[in-house]
Amino acid sequence: MLKRRALPEGTVLVAARQTAGRGTGGHRWESAAPESLLFSLILQTPLRLQPLSFIPAIALARTLREHYHIDAHLKWPNDVLAGNRKIAGILCEGVSQPNLQTAWVVGVGVNVNQRAFPEPIRDIAISMHNITGISYSIEQVFQDYMLEMEQLYHSQADLIDTWQKYTRMIGQTIRAMRHDQETHVKVMGISPEGYLQVEHLHGQRETWMSATDLDIDRTYSTRQDVSTPGETPGQKT
Repeated sequence: MLKRRALPEGTVLVAARQTAGRGTGGHRWESAAPESLLFSLILQTPLRLQPLSFIPAIALARTLREHYHIDAHLKWPNDVLAGNRKIAGILCEGVSQPNLQTAWVVGVGVNVNQRAFPEPIRDIAISMHNITGISYSIEQVFQDYMLEMEQLYHSQADLIDTWQKYTRMIGQTIRAMRHDQETHVKVMGISPEGYLQVEHLHGQRETWMSATDLDIDRTYSTRQDVSTPGETPGQKT
C-alpha cells in the first residue's frame, strides 16, 4: 500500500485475524480473532531502525506494567516477555514511498485472550489471560497502548537508557543461535545506535547489529512471578 501512495503520520491499520504475520528473522506469527491485538502503525520519522523499534516495545512493556500489572520485560531487539515466555512481538520495516521518502511500518502483535497455544509454541508463548485469568477488551488494550506510545514518541526520553530499564538481559549470560552456531555470551549493554553489546566467555567483546539469523534463548529470565510486586494480578488502574 505504501509503495503506491504515502500514508499520513500516525495511520493505524488494525487486523482482526492474522494467518501469515512475520516477525524478526522471518518467524511466523499467527492469531485468531478475538484473541490478539494486531495492528500496524505508520511513522514518517528519520529515526534509525533500532531506536525506533525501542519506542513501541517500551510503550508496550509500560502498558502491561502500569495498566494491567503484568511484569513485562524486553528481549533484544523487539520481543516483550512475561517470565520467560513471549507475550508480544514488534517488527519495524522501512518502506520506500512514491514521494521517495522512507516510512516506517511498525507491526505489533499482543497475545491478549488466548487460553491455549498450538503445540509448536505452547511452551514459549503466553497471553494476558493466561497470567491473570481475565478476558480483556482488545479495544481497551489498544487505547491504553496508544496512550503510552504517543507520550513516549513525543517525549525527550533517552530511548537506550529507558529500554535498558525494562530488560533483564544486562549482565546475564545468554545462549544464542547465531548464523546456525550456538554461542554463550554475557550481555554488556546497548550501544547508542541500539545494537546489542556482548562479551564472549574468553573476554572478546562484540556488537551484534542485526537480529537476522539470531535466536536468543529466553531462559536467561528465571523469575517466575509475572505480576508487579504488591499488586493483585489483573488489577487495572
